[in-house]
Amino acid sequence: MMDIVPPDAKGAAFTLGETQVLVDCAYAAGSGRAKEAAVEILDQLQRVVHQDAGALLAWDPLAGKHMVLGNSAYDEATLVGLGERYVQTEPHRRMLEQHRPLRITDLPYDYRATELFQEVLRPAGFADGMTSCLFAVDGGYAGMLHMSAGSRTAFASRHVQMISALTSSLGQLCNLRRLRSAPLLAGEFARASLLDHTGKARCVDEYEPASCVEDPDFSRFAERLLNYPSRAVSGVWPSHPSWLALTIEHVQDPLFEGQTALLVIESPWEAPYGLSARELDVLNGLAQGASNQRIASERSISVRTVTTHVERILVKLGQESRAGAAAKAAREGFLRLDLMATLSVSPVRGRENEERDHQTFLPRGVMHDRAIPLLHDA
Repeated sequence: MMDIVPPDAKGAAFTLGETQVLVDCAYAAGSGRAKEAAVEILDQLQRVVHQDAGALLAWDPLAGKHMVLGNSAYDEATLVGLGERYVQTEPHRRMLEQHRPLRITDLPYDYRATELFQEVLRPAGFADGMTSCLFAVDGGYAGMLHMSAGSRTAFASRHVQMISALTSSLGQLCNLRRLRSAPLLAGEFARASLLDHTGKARCVDEYEPASCVEDPDFSRFAERLLNYPSRAVSGVWPSHPSWLALTIEHVQDPLFEGQTALLVIESPWEAPYGLSARELDVLNGLAQGASNQRIASERSISVRTVTTHVERILVKLGQESRAGAAAKAAREGFLRLDLMATLSVSPVRGRENEERDHQTFLPRGVMHDRAIPLLHDA
């Protein structure tokens, strides 16, 4: 969770109070509450580092920019300057190479004379600063911790050691490339991805990314599914020449408070009960409430052929009715979600229409109430 707490440059060990703050910060970083943890860490560090302002910026590789996980006392203009503009400066490049925190006084030149300091930090009332680049476990860049103070001599070498002791934990907190979930009910060959509220796919720790999220049809399906919160969906998705079993959970977006995300879990799938590809297709027609005539027409086959398929489906599933067969398929998760994704939804707004569209979009039984809490990487 945290590197062994080192002594400072003069050989004096951290005090009990300082050590407790660092331990509390490391535990907060691993709590799974990314933004809450960032704010808590900045508050805790203020007790021992005494910065006047601080911010944790996480690098978002999908957006190609930093996002603020936590901020204490910086105004918006200063935060902007400490993001992408700061990345272009020599101190940032230096930290990428050295992997250690850097104070203004550590630089071999007068940083206070630089353009960024004069235009961003000095107008905000700051005279001293300390920054650390943060890295994920695999060494990839994860973000930055910025601290500033009004005094020119605010940050001592002891404070550098304190931040150094936390960089590993902070790097994992800011790592947006991989998210972790509570233990998933997934098989050995399962893959998983998180689709955030904007539709961007993110990796889930310990799982290879789900392949279905690269399918444009699935993206459209997921966009519609986000409109129906507090539901889990199970079914199958075509992955030529085979199939994928999907479970899609609505979860709270771990990075954007108040937003819903989708946790997508996929695994290889073969049709059960000896169902042929055509029988599976007809079964999905039954689940949509289509008559034999409609099923035949949409598939350019005869009604007699559909009738024969229906009879075989009932025998193989051990059901006496079309409704029973459809309910069993929905309950056991082998209805085709890609077919449901193409169903039209009424543009007329209103609760009554929304409820009807919901039932049309996803038949009863495909949805079920279940939730898997998703945590930020720790």
